[in-house]
Amino acid sequence: MFSFLESKSSPSKAYVSHGALPRYIDPTQPPGKKKPFASILNQPFTHTVELILPEELYNIVWENVEAKLSNLQYSQVILPLSALLDGDFFNSYIKIGNILMLSEGRPGIDDRYSLKDGQLRLELAKENYERCGLNGKAIRDGGRKHVKTRYAVEIDLRQPSMLHGKKGFERIVWAFKNVLNHSVTWLFYDFEKSSDEAKEPPIATHHPLIKSCLPNRRTTRAVLQPILEFTQVLTSNDEFEDWSLDIYEWLSLVGMQSPRVLREDSINPFLSRYQVPEHDSANCLDMVSLKWTGFIPALWIRALFIELR
Repeated sequence: MFSFLESKSSPSKAYVSHGALPRYIDPTQPPGKKKPFASILNQPFTHTVELILPEELYNIVWENVEAKLSNLQYSQVILPLSALLDGDFFNSYIKIGNILMLSEGRPGIDDRYSLKDGQLRLELAKENYERCGLNGKAIRDGGRKHVKTRYAVEIDLRQPSMLHGKKGFERIVWAFKNVLNHSVTWLFYDFEKSSDEAKEPPIATHHPLIKSCLPNRRTTRAVLQPILEFTQVLTSNDEFEDWSLDIYEWLSLVGMQSPRVLREDSINPFLSRYQVPEHDSANCLDMVSLKWTGFIPALWIRALFIELR
């Protein structure tokens, strides 16, 4: 998974969870505080999801899993921040409904906005932050550590006080109409999309571009699969870390359809010294890779994980 959000630290990290999943998970009330579910939910915006599984297993389970998943469809729309607080859009999507939004902008450089669970987050340059008159806090921007050049403002739009006519709310409206008044491109996902096609949704007035996330399927033949049950091969935390990195590297190569993981690979060792972990005891399988690319919410990824568990 590749996050849209800026990381708090520069080095990239791979998070690994291991343990026994419960035998039964209620799809209507799935867990959210325990790993790996918490790790999934902590990343609200995801650009790429890739699923790798043996072709034999894919042929058995995928048709049933796909039937239980909701259609992955989002919109691309151009509108100013003030449009979020207008009439039907504000009442239908924010006060009552449940939507996910992310604006254009480079992390740590441009002004960027996001909306999740009614929480509007504004990441602003110092100049715009001071002109807005809204309360926020300084955030890191990759520059000098003790120089405050960027600020984050977080607004809970579902609070009872967030109503037109209230002093605090009108202050936000003024900032959106007089300072942050330029139109930007947003990615928009509606969790409660109406099935009534005759009723036009509030976002339709902004002429959104509807996009569907369809999986790109690729099959790789005769792949060497290492041992995936870590309890059979590990005796210490250091070994677990090494095993995790080996599996992560192997998954990456399978996703790239690299010839290095194929049974018949005969690359000159002067060009590549890579070898599948536990090469001598590895199984030879045909692997299927499914890749979704777009604006993917964490709840959809969790649903996919639950159906595949």
